[in-house]
Amino acid sequence: MEVKILGYWGGYPSAGGATAGYLIHTGEGQILLDCGSGVMSRLVQYTSVDKLDGVILSHLHYDHMADIGILQYAAVSAIRNGRMKKKLTLFAPDEPVNILNTLYGDHSEIYQIDSNRKVHLAGAEIEFVSVSHTIPCYAVKVTYRGKVLVYSGDTSYCDALIELARDADIFLCEATICEGSVHTTGAGHMNASQAGMIADQAKVKRLVLVHLPGDGDLEFMRQSASEMFGGPVELPDTSVMYSV
Repeated sequence: MEVKILGYWGGYPSAGGATAGYLIHTGEGQILLDCGSGVMSRLVQYTSVDKLDGVILSHLHYDHMADIGILQYAAVSAIRNGRMKKKLTLFAPDEPVNILNTLYGDHSEIYQIDSNRKVHLAGAEIEFVSVSHTIPCYAVKVTYRGKVLVYSGDTSYCDALIELARDADIFLCEATICEGSVHTTGAGHMNASQAGMIADQAKVKRLVLVHLPGDGDLEFMRQSASEMFGGPVELPDTSVMYSV
């Protein structure tokens, strides 16, 4: 299993960047995890909508779903031209209802995320756990042939995330709060030290900090996480393919 980070900024991107978006390749297909601002222009460098087995939206804030409508436009074209034989498979929380309702159409098959139900996409088993954010939000665990990727979504520190991330091979964890940054009020988010604490308690093998503030001191954040977690801590790199 491999993951390509398409975007990792929180709230809004820095110049030329993108907010949350992660393209997961298994040996059997592809999954898009979140589809934030700027993600679509990155996605088409590596794949196309007809090759996606499914899309998962951790929650319905625009920095995680701003480009989903554009992806659906691509699906409309692919269906019309015969490149897609079925609708786009899309998993999302059931709230806020007014935003969820904008996702429906002839282009998409919508499934509401249920933390009590595992799903299967691209040969992988996918689990969800509700985390602590300002609206319903889910952390996501993807398991394929014994390898595990966990993505925190947006959340404040919570024990449920520790359990989901237990022994993960790679942990993509939000770190939105940074001393000196005015990017966020902090509600429903963590700082890098807390991300490191969760990684340490979960005994993950590799931590990558994501959902970063554009005005944050990223090297300071990496060092802060490293003080709490004995394993490797990385800042996201959109130029590489991460092996899980």
